[in-house]
Amino acid sequence: MKSLLNKIAILLCSCSPFAALPTTAQECDIPVAVVLMQQSDEVPEASEQMLTNALTRIAVNNGMNAELPYAQFVLTARCDMLDKSIVAGPPTQIVCNLGITLYVADVYNKKKFASAYVEVNGVGTNEVKAYNNAFAQLKPKSAQIAQLLSTGKAKIMNYYDTQYNNILKEANRLADMQRFDEALALVTAIPACSKGGDVAIRQGLSIYMRYRDRYNLQLLNQARGIWAAGQDQASARKVADILLQIDPEAACYKSALELCAEMKGQVRSDLDLEMREKYRNEVKLEEQRIAAMRAIGVAYGNGQKAKTTNIAWLR
Repeated sequence: MKSLLNKIAILLCSCSPFAALPTTAQECDIPVAVVLMQQSDEVPEASEQMLTNALTRIAVNNGMNAELPYAQFVLTARCDMLDKSIVAGPPTQIVCNLGITLYVADVYNKKKFASAYVEVNGVGTNEVKAYNNAFAQLKPKSAQIAQLLSTGKAKIMNYYDTQYNNILKEANRLADMQRFDEALALVTAIPACSKGGDVAIRQGLSIYMRYRDRYNLQLLNQARGIWAAGQDQASARKVADILLQIDPEAACYKSALELCAEMKGQVRSDLDLEMREKYRNEVKLEEQRIAAMRAIGVAYGNGQKAKTTNIAWLR
């Protein structure tokens, strides 16, 4: 078994939320939520996930970040049954001809940014399989869909380019109310390649520094809980992954070192949180903090109920 020390070094340099920043292309991914609108013709429940997966592939393959269930901008689709027939078997086959209208929209301001219409056919031994086969025909790089995403992305970027000052003012207001995670969710939604990207990073760091001690104490308490539940080598690994995320300038860093020393004494591991210092020149502390503030913003978004279910106005 490789030593925990080596494992921690690898985690620190690559896998932790404080790893080096993503590439520019990754940073410029535009956040969009993939949601399903109420259909005029009912899509089988078992096929809804297939449609969601198809929309997610479309978003990702066209340079969008579709990881969050909660976002101002959405990619959605309306599915209409154009024709349905049954072909005698054996086996009996169901043929569905579907008209699918895709939308990119701003759900907060109820604005449709772009739309595209495609027709797809699906064949299967039952209705679910026919729908699934039809949704699989949605090609991310087809001309209509590529144009939809290109237009949608341009309008989303224009929104951030023209509205980033207002977004940052709202983030400051939330931070002043101690709603730091919500503030960071707003700031980190601004694409790094947009006009306000650099300003957003600077303001996000400022907000993170105000939130740092509280956030890092939460990490420490999480680590303490894991260690209290099972003081063994496996628990030590889990705790190490968490402790390595703690900012060395946070108020609780000394306590994190003390927990590390306690673990070393009980499991006789070579765990050494202070090894972090060797890597501070390679993984800049500012980059670690940017990754941290993004992690906080993403966590906040993942914990929210989507505000995008009421999109009937798109029809």
